[in-house]
Amino acid sequence: MPQDEHPGFDHWEVNDSNHPFPVGDIQLDTEADDFMAASVDIELPQTLPKPATVAERSIGVTGSGQLWFGLECTTDLQGNVRCEGVLRGRHVHWFPDHGESDVGPKQEVRLSMAEMGGFGRREAMAAHGPHCDLFSVVWHQRQGRLHLELSVLHIRRTVAQFLADRERWKREAERMPPWRPSVIVPEVPHETPPPPPRPEPGPDGAMVPERPGGLLGGLLALVRRIAKAIFG
Repeated sequence: MPQDEHPGFDHWEVNDSNHPFPVGDIQLDTEADDFMAASVDIELPQTLPKPATVAERSIGVTGSGQLWFGLECTTDLQGNVRCEGVLRGRHVHWFPDHGESDVGPKQEVRLSMAEMGGFGRREAMAAHGPHCDLFSVVWHQRQGRLHLELSVLHIRRTVAQFLADRERWKREAERMPPWRPSVIVPEVPHETPPPPPRPEPGPDGAMVPERPGGLLGGLLALVRRIAKAIFG
């Protein structure tokens, strides 16, 4: 890491056993000739190897981009550690048929201590030949650590054209009617009543007819009792 990239800061040694390196391993998410994205987790330090120390990891892919995840930290007179995120990106591919002849400029976004305690998105733009490069930083908290996502995108527009397009897309989106999901009422299946219970067989195996109910059933029961009393 060139020292002039962080003037006034000493380099944080990765293998310092007394002061764990705060920037984790970089995860390459996407790479193409016009786009690159990577992410990392950072644990903000409580102590520093020296009063002004910088910890940084970087990743680069030939024909795509380069990304830097840096953390500049200092210790104040009261012994409190204050850090600032220093995040950089550059598009390293160029398209000769677009009039480009070199890599894009290195762009930088800085995050304060207060910003790194929350979440958000920041971006920077710079001309790259007749077109431009968009450098984006997204961050949030994840399992007690700062999660950072960096990306660099080559856009086939000038900076002014892209900003004008973005403003037009925003106005068009505001004029669109609000989206409402369709409500689908499921069809309720028709319930078929259960069949009446079948009569149980008698002692001799013959089916015992069901006993009629209501007034007719009461009269038949009365006739049976009278006949039994007379004839035994």
